[in-house]
Amino acid sequence: MTISQPSTSAKPWDTPDAVPFMQIKNITKKFGSVSAVENVSLDVYKGEIFCLLGGSGCGKSTLLRMLSGFEVPTSGQIIIDGEDQAGVAPYDRQTNMMFQSYALFPHMTVEKNIAYGLKRDGLPRREIATRVTEMLSLVQMDGFATRKPHQLSGGQRQRVALARSLVKKPKLLMLDEPLGALDKKLREETQFELIKIQESLGVTFVVVTHDQEEAMTLSSRIGVMNRGEIVQVGTPHEIYEFPRNRFVADFIGSVNLFEGRIKEDGENHVVIASPEAGTDIYVPYAVSGVEGQQIAIAVRPEKMEISKAPLDDMRNTVSGTVDEIAYMGNVSVYHVLLDSGKRVRVSQSNRTRSNEDAPTYGDRVNLGWAGRAGVVVTA
Repeated sequence: MTISQPSTSAKPWDTPDAVPFMQIKNITKKFGSVSAVENVSLDVYKGEIFCLLGGSGCGKSTLLRMLSGFEVPTSGQIIIDGEDQAGVAPYDRQTNMMFQSYALFPHMTVEKNIAYGLKRDGLPRREIATRVTEMLSLVQMDGFATRKPHQLSGGQRQRVALARSLVKKPKLLMLDEPLGALDKKLREETQFELIKIQESLGVTFVVVTHDQEEAMTLSSRIGVMNRGEIVQVGTPHEIYEFPRNRFVADFIGSVNLFEGRIKEDGENHVVIASPEAGTDIYVPYAVSGVEGQQIAIAVRPEKMEISKAPLDDMRNTVSGTVDEIAYMGNVSVYHVLLDSGKRVRVSQSNRTRSNEDAPTYGDRVNLGWAGRAGVVVTA
């Protein structure tokens, strides 16, 4: 399937002659007969914030541990800045890792926690002091140098752990669920701070997370993992708007999936017969498939219109009854039971303080979406 996308300025991953900063080539990691990571290949470019996104047990943390040297691949190759990492111990790699638990030394002050790695490397006192001061300023912890971890908030401990990870000037920093211990509001604020810090230093970040919103906010690109494999790599926009398969469409954000079969396979359109929708669905672009093939159309809730009045200007429409409403402040999410028996979600922006025409519980409603609002997925 080919769908035209908005043109953007060339990025390293779109440039054929660009040299990846990190290359993962056919990496596999087995624990006994179980493959935690299966034949993964991936290129990451200098200065990227690359996120590995997936659910628990998908292999993302195992892949991160192989990059850092804490796990040895069963097969495959890891190259960082042109150097093969085979046989290179974690402490000899030009990388560093920030753990989910932050792993700060409780008996040491903030200053000593940050300086620990530099002292182990035998750097002169003056250089250590200079670097620690720079890091404290970078993470906005200047006035906390003499405090110990138990005297800090979760967000402050996160900043100290980040400063300790960056003070050795690694070529590559790996972050394992870096914001998982923070509450929602602090996590949102810290995401943008992390981006600013990364941009100011130019260090390449590889972030492991199960939080979709975090991955979408932080990353230049995302690698979605499932069962030890990377099933799609792309920018946040590409991953969300153009999922390659059912798993990615369903895993990233909310989506309505209408199963069906290709009824009409035209040169520049297809028609999908969908018992779940209770109607035929028109798609105004060609797809790779044949008549009778099982297929699905994925439509995001925010791309669907909901109205008590007919939606005569919409090519694709279905009808049903409002079953549940979730008021989220900025949006309202409607759960609608279609006449076909399928439940779908529709989100509507709350642009005004009150809307007397908005559907309520038990209302009969019509749902509609533009032809290109849906994405066809086949696997």
